[in-house]
Amino acid sequence: MDWGNSAKYDFLSIFNQARTVPHSGSGDQIVTCLRQLHPGLPAGSPADGRNQRQIMTPLLTAMSWSPSYWLLEVFTAVWCFVMGSVIGSFLNVVIYRMPLGLNISKPKSRCPFCETPIRTRDNLPILGWLLLRGKCRDCQAPIPARYPIVEALVGVVFLLLYLAIVHSGGALLPYRSPNRFSGGYQILEGRTWDLIALAVYYCYLFIVVVAAAYIQYDRQLIPRRLLFWCLGIGLVAGCLIPELHPVPAQVSVQSNQSSTEIMLSDLRYHGALHVSFELSSVLTVCWGLLYGVIAGILFCWRNLFQPGEQPTLFPPRTLWLLVLMGVYLGWQQVVSVGFLSALILCLVQLLFWKRDSFCAKLPAAAFLCGVLTLQLLLGGYLTILPDQTGYLTYLFVTGGQIVAIPLLTGLSEAAYRNRENTNSAQDQIPFDESSTLTS
Repeated sequence: MDWGNSAKYDFLSIFNQARTVPHSGSGDQIVTCLRQLHPGLPAGSPADGRNQRQIMTPLLTAMSWSPSYWLLEVFTAVWCFVMGSVIGSFLNVVIYRMPLGLNISKPKSRCPFCETPIRTRDNLPILGWLLLRGKCRDCQAPIPARYPIVEALVGVVFLLLYLAIVHSGGALLPYRSPNRFSGGYQILEGRTWDLIALAVYYCYLFIVVVAAAYIQYDRQLIPRRLLFWCLGIGLVAGCLIPELHPVPAQVSVQSNQSSTEIMLSDLRYHGALHVSFELSSVLTVCWGLLYGVIAGILFCWRNLFQPGEQPTLFPPRTLWLLVLMGVYLGWQQVVSVGFLSALILCLVQLLFWKRDSFCAKLPAAAFLCGVLTLQLLLGGYLTILPDQTGYLTYLFVTGGQIVAIPLLTGLSEAAYRNRENTNSAQDQIPFDESSTLTS
């Protein structure tokens, strides 16, 4: 049977007919309904995953030709970007006001020079700054470009997280088996509530870490309430919603991969979101919290055991960022984030050993933020699990990463302080007694 011949089989109409037959929406029942309506479809057991893919793949391909399908895809992507840019606009307020102890809701945003409240039409994310050409409408004072940069950054990352987590059906997540089908239409089918919740969970962690990185870049202290709110939400939500942690604390290794695939074939629709207090979820969060503390201590050890030394790449409370990542991501992923952040930080500091650079002056939180973004988007490729390599290889690699974190960060801090102290010594003007005027 030629499934590519759309003239013989109108897959979209067949799919719509199958939807009229009462069923709960599982793959087996959909295939059964299709065979009832069209006996010429491939025979076989409804539970045969190969036959399901043989039938459903061309149906979904036909659906992708529909203009309404692409309209849904574009609308969902644009909505994610706009929502992210709006949250990024609010994040600018948090970054500026929260370290100063100001109220983040009152007064309304205003020009810092002329104190004129910003009009609603001028407060549009990204567009407002572009339309004003980076200047205040009233006093023509320059508006820093960092405001639209933060808005665009958060908008782009929200869009990428939607594509990587929800749209892909969880294909890029570590350990979790991906959904059988992907695409924006799955949202309408109600099959992605678990992925939507996970994306929102990760988005919140991301904006908190971005805010912390910008606050450290401004040489200010990360507010405790910003960290504690994020920690509290992560602990409560992580313990009550199992779907927020695709990688459990204990990962089992199946010797027979084919049987594992068969066992998981009926679970690949996922979609359900459960609110329950399960011991496995509590253990996952607790192990993540413990390893987050360990990774944070190893990452910031030089600042912890030698406090007060300036300049430093690890301002106070940098440790808390890794604690948050451990709670939200689990202990396996926080080790990867800590190691990659330390590695990139060390390479940057060694690359600019004797010369100034914008990247070399960034605090460690900026590198944690960048690596966290990569981990959220490509966690399936950056996380090493025992079901992929075996326990011995896994223990060797993970142990090596943990040991390397303090070595890399210690070397980075030494290079940073050496360069900064050298530059400060060169900037001092020597005092020449012979040049002084005496009466």
